[in-house]
Amino acid sequence: MGFEKMSKLSAILLFFFFAASSASGQMLKYDVVKGNKTLGKMTVERQSYNNEVEYHIKSKVVFRILFSFTVDFECTALYRDNILESESTVNKLNGSSQKASELVRDGDNYFHTLNDLTTTEKGPIDYTIAAIYFQEPYSGQNVYSPQFGQYLKFEEIGDHVYKMESPDGTNLYTYMNGICTEVKVSRDFATFYFRMAPETLYALKNGLDSTAIGN
Repeated sequence: MGFEKMSKLSAILLFFFFAASSASGQMLKYDVVKGNKTLGKMTVERQSYNNEVEYHIKSKVVFRILFSFTVDFECTALYRDNILESESTVNKLNGSSQKASELVRDGDNYFHTLNDLTTTEKGPIDYTIAAIYFQEPYSGQNVYSPQFGQYLKFEEIGDHVYKMESPDGTNLYTYMNGICTEVKVSRDFATFYFRMAPETLYALKNGLDSTAIGN
C-alpha cells in the first residue's frame, strides 16, 4: 500500500475514532403493565454529540376495556446547549392520529403547533416531557408539555418520587440515580405503570456504564 493510500486510510480511521469518542447513546426500556398483565412496551433513547442532545420516545400500548384499542406515542426532541430547539409528538389511536404537536425555537420564542393551531410560547425552554426519563426533577420544577401547550409542575411526595398533574390525570415518577424507573399513570378509565425492564434496571442498579443501560 502506497504512502498516500495509507495516509488517507489513517485519516478515515482517525475521523471515526473521534466521532465515536465525542458521541454517546443510551436506551431505557420499559414494560407497560396493569396488574399482572403486560399491555405494551416503551423505549426512551438519548443521543448526545458535542453540545447537542436528542431524545426519542416510542411506545405502544393495547387496552382492553369492553373492546380493544391500541395507543401509539412517539416523541422526538433536540436540545442544543441545554436549550430546547425543537420537539414533536404524535398520539395515535388504532392507527389514526389523535393529537399531534410541534415546538420549534425561533430566537427567544417558540412556535407551538397543536392539532394545526399555531401559537407563540415565550422561551427559553430547558426541560420538556422528552427529557424527564434521564433527568430527575426537583420539587416545584416546571416542565413544558407540547401535548398540552402548557407548563406542568412536579411536586416531590416521597424519596425521589414526584407527582405531576395534567389535564389527562395524575402521574407519579420514581427515580434511581437520576433515571426514571417507574411511572404510575392514573386515568379515569384505568391505572397502569411504565416499569423499567429487568435488564435495564439491572444495569442501573449495578452501576454499569451508562451506554450499556438497556442494551
